Amino acid sequence: MNNFGDFLYKLRKEKGITQAELAQILGVTNKAVSKWETGEAMPETSLLLPIARTFGVTVDELLNGSRAEHTENEPEPAPVPPEDEIKAHLFTRGNDEPPKTRADAIVGAVCGGVFFAGMLAYLLLGALANLWHPWWIIVTDAALLCGLIGTVYDVCNPLKRARRMAKGENPYTGAACGIIMLTCVITYITASVFTNLWHPLWVIVCGGGIACFVVGTLGDFLFLRK
Repeated sequence: MNNFGDFLYKLRKEKGITQAELAQILGVTNKAVSKWETGEAMPETSLLLPIARTFGVTVDELLNGSRAEHTENEPEPAPVPPEDEIKAHLFTRGNDEPPKTRADAIVGAVCGGVFFAGMLAYLLLGALANLWHPWWIIVTDAALLCGLIGTVYDVCNPLKRARRMAKGENPYTGAACGIIMLTCVITYITASVFTNLWHPLWVIVCGGGIACFVVGTLGDFLFLRK
């Protein structure tokens, strides 16, 4: 490997990103990433800044094949995007947003279907049987269920996991907390509506919050130790 390829390989391994995941982030093929790392080819100039941002280094460090040495009081310089790249992103979903995939569209359609089904069921129950209360809970639960589906999809999506890991985030911690809290809220409001025990059932949500704190703390600690 050349200096660039060796450094790119090292950065990728530090972040725990596969060649396929890095290729998805950058919008290139797995073969292209492999050639960069083996020194057979270099990435296009327009890709240097996205690669540097992905791994938290500057373009100079990337090209030099090593991190620059900084004094304790000297902050590391943040890479500044050139004007032409800023203009290019005006026609995209944003610097941090990947293009919408077919899986994204399918999950969006599923969530839309779930919410529509909940709304239709509620309107039919209300119009035909005058059960407006307490069955309004169907609409609320459908909306929360959409959030739950989206959270599960995000953590199962390797591209979204890779992008969060590239930012130094633990992709599993946030998803776990989201699933815990959404499940607790659905359970709490559904049980409370039918039993009218808003108190003491609020303890369900409090328990979810405590569980999220424990999961988040342990998850981040273990992730940072890698």
